[in-house]
Amino acid sequence: MLTSSGLLAAGLVVLLLNPSLLYAHETVTSHYTIYHNQPLAPAFEQRLAQARALVGPSEVFDRGLRLEVCLHDGSPYPRLVQAVWGPAFAWAFYNKVVLNGEAQATANQLIFRDYPWNLTRLLAHELTHCYQLHHLGLWRSNPLARYPGWQWQGYAEYVARQPSSPPTLRQHLAYLQQAEQTALSQWELRLPDGTSTSREYFQYFLLTAYCLNVKHQTFAQVLRDTTSQEATYQQLLQWNAAQQAAGKR
Repeated sequence: MLTSSGLLAAGLVVLLLNPSLLYAHETVTSHYTIYHNQPLAPAFEQRLAQARALVGPSEVFDRGLRLEVCLHDGSPYPRLVQAVWGPAFAWAFYNKVVLNGEAQATANQLIFRDYPWNLTRLLAHELTHCYQLHHLGLWRSNPLARYPGWQWQGYAEYVARQPSSPPTLRQHLAYLQQAEQTALSQWELRLPDGTSTSREYFQYFLLTAYCLNVKHQTFAQVLRDTTSQEATYQQLLQWNAAQQAAGKR
């Protein structure tokens, strides 16, 4: 017989896997089911399409995989997810992306605790995690696989930010270094478009961009690489210094 705690846990799993039970509305598109309590802003589907365009070229993308996106607009579902995984701007698990802030689709922002996040890039980041799980399987995905955060989260940031060339990588590195020199204690990095990101995740993105764009590794090779985060960052700095020296000749 199931104990009361067992029944509670089973009920929690049922709710987590079936967000439709806690939302008033759902909108079905070609690739997604969007759960929402309030009328869906027309611009939200546009942002979701833009995020899909960012994820499409990635190594883990599967055009046949349908995903679910859950909005934070009055349903208790995001609070339930937060109770399990802790506070975050958004979460991705199984085939679900759950937003934990006010989505302002027209402005292309998600507001969480007064911090503005780029909505399209946030969606792309979380969608990538769903594709990572689908591509690699449960046992070879985080948290079970225990890949370093800079590899796992860094790839999702790389996909969302789409650096196209080493000069762009150098510009991003200079931007981070300048921010670190002016405000060492802040966790936030304010970007040129007026939105914010985590400095930690931005460094993860730079490390992954260096591995993929400069070292020409694949995502699978990055995951197999046992070089530490600090050693990889030193490699990035040495490469950047060499590029600067070459430019002065």
